[in-house]
Order: sequence, then C-alpha cells, then structure tokens
Amino acid sequence: MFLILFFVGLIGALLAPIFSVPKLFLFIPFLFWKNKKIFFILFVFLIINFYGGLKVFGTFEYVGRVIQTNDNYSLVFGKIFFENKWISLRMLVGINEELPLGDIVYYYGDMEVDNFSYPKVKLDKNRVISSPYFSIFRNIYMISENFRKKLLKFSEIYYGLFGGKVKRDYIKKSGMYHFFSISGMHISIIYAFFLFLFSKFELKEYLSLAFSFLFLIATGINLPALRAFLLIFFSTIFEGKMFNKIDILCVIGLLFLFIEPALAFSLSFYMSFFSTFGILFVENKYLKMVSAFLGSAPFLALFTNINLFSIIGTFILVIPFQILLFVLLIAFVFELFSLSIISEFLLKLFLSLTNIIESTLKIFATFPKVPGGIYTYLLFELFFFVFLLHFGHIPYILKSKSSN
Repeated sequence: MFLILFFVGLIGALLAPIFSVPKLFLFIPFLFWKNKKIFFILFVFLIINFYGGLKVFGTFEYVGRVIQTNDNYSLVFGKIFFENKWISLRMLVGINEELPLGDIVYYYGDMEVDNFSYPKVKLDKNRVISSPYFSIFRNIYMISENFRKKLLKFSEIYYGLFGGKVKRDYIKKSGMYHFFSISGMHISIIYAFFLFLFSKFELKEYLSLAFSFLFLIATGINLPALRAFLLIFFSTIFEGKMFNKIDILCVIGLLFLFIEPALAFSLSFYMSFFSTFGILFVENKYLKMVSAFLGSAPFLALFTNINLFSIIGTFILVIPFQILLFVLLIAFVFELFSLSIISEFLLKLFLSLTNIIESTLKIFATFPKVPGGIYTYLLFELFFFVFLLHFGHIPYILKSKSSN
C-alpha cells in the first residue's frame, strides 16, 4: 500500500505544474472515509498536487535559513513578505553559491517559479545577503570545510569522498562517480562500520547513528544522504514492529514530497530512491549492487553515457573506498578535537591507497560506453523491471502471475 501511495504522490507532484486542484477540492477524500485505501490514495494525490501547484511571481522580501549545501549550491527554506505579513513560502529556493549550514539569508528582488525544475525558485546570488547564525550544525560544517581544504592538499580522492566536488573527467567516464557524490551508500557504510565497532555496546545502533549524523552534517545534509539516514533511523525504531524497510522508504519519500513536491523534477531524487528500492527488493547480497546500478542507470542515461563496466569496477573498489571513508571520518573526529597531528598521520598513512584507486578509475574510464538518451533510459527501465521480477520479491499481482 505504501509503495502505491508513493507513486500516487509522485504522479500528483508531476501533474501539479499542468493542473493543480483548487483548495476547495481537498475535502473530497473525506467522502470516502470508510474505505481507507481510497481515502489515503485521494488524500495523498490531492494534497501533494495542491501544494505542488503553488506559484510565486513578483518582487518580494525573502528571509530563510540554509538547510542543505555543497560545493557550489545551497538550498534555503524561509518566508516571503506578502500582503503586509510574513508567510511560509512552502518551497525550497536555490542559490548558486556555497553557504554554510544554518546561515540566515536575506533577499529582495524578483522571484519567479520555474514549474518543471527543482528547486522551482532560484535567487540571484548577487542580491543575496547572508549572515552567520551560531549553531552546532554550522560549527561542525565550518570545521569540515577547513578539513576538506586540507584533504585537497593530500589527494582529490580524499576530497571527493568527504563532500568535495571533484571535476576530473576520468572519474565521470569511469562510471563510478557515485563514490564521490555523497549519497546513501556513504551513510550506510559508515553506519555498518560503527555498528561493528560498537557491537559489544547495548546502544550500538544509536551510537552508530550519531556518527552517521555527524558525517551527514559535515557533508552538507544533501538529499540522498538524508534519505539514507532517515531510513536507517526509522528502521531501527519500527522495522519488524509496524513496517518493513520498503514501507519505511516509501513513507520517507512521501514525507519529502509533502514538504517539497518539486522533488518530482529532481533526477537526484529518483536515482536515490530507485537505487534503494533495487537494494531492498533483492535479497541476494551479491545482486544488490547490480540492482542498485539498474535502479539509477535510467535516470543517469538522461544526461550522460553509461559505463556498464562500472559494475565490475564498483565490486573491485568498494572495499578500498570503505577503508578510506572510515579513515576520513576518524581523521575528522580527531580534527574536531584539535588533534591535527593524529589526523594528518592517518591521511598520510593511507595515501598510497588513493593512488591505487586513481589508477583503477583511469583504466575503467577507457572502456566503451552505452550512449545516453531517451531510448537508453527506456531500455534500462525495462532491464530494471525484469531484473526485479526475476530476482526480487515484488509482492504484487504481476509477480504472482509470472510465478504461475
């Protein structure tokens, strides 16, 4: 049911720029209160569709706070001054500039919605005034920024693994850029490592979550990493009691769409959620990586060529990357406590491993690629569906029919 609601929410958000229901129609689900399935389907569709259709055009005062940031982009959530009062904009706005987490942003100027993009509103960075706002999140992020600058002096591999933007062409051509784009994989690896490290402690799950959250803040709280953290967090609390992991992932997706329906136009959103669906639907641990690749490949094909050999490369490099990720987080913890000597010692100790990874990436960058485009997108979508149908555990009518 939750999976159906997730797709219903997506459809509602995708239709919003074309047709958005009037506020008056939001009472309709309550006419079907006795039929809970119809009630929830209508409720999710109408609410997300309604909020996804909100528009803003004109010149406004805007005040908000940075809630996500990375090497060259920030997302802000805030309020506009409209009809002599401050009201919530109910959508994220983007700024083509890295601003520290938690900073206050003030803007006065034109604001116009681009209905088919995420975020819908982008501010002119030349008219943005930002002001530091003291918080633990901001302090951790600023320390991590200084740490990233130090990492760049050692190796670009270090830098990219800890939230820096790597621009080497061979990394993109290798098909393994996902290692350098902070995602759910990074959070999952860190959580699993600390879960093993604290295996003798009674509260091992929550200690592991604390370190995962530290990494999440240090790297700017981007969407895929936040999705993974919430999945682990809610799974720790609810899995086996009320929901399974697929249900929890769908609820998180719905929560994201309720907060920001424009995410339906974000390729990162689809790549993150569908690669995770691939992992969760497939029980064979050796096939999970293939399923994750097939889940994200269709959307990747829309803007680049696909290196099929990257699946092999991922198998080869996943352990070295895990080792470096552990080293980086431990070095960062030492940096937080001003123990730079130990931090730099660790970075120097594992520097040779970055050279091995770099050489491997360059080799895989030379392999042939499948040209991207809409036909490649459709082909990979078909592969993904067939793969799940054959190797996954899809609890729906189609799976039942295929088994007969």
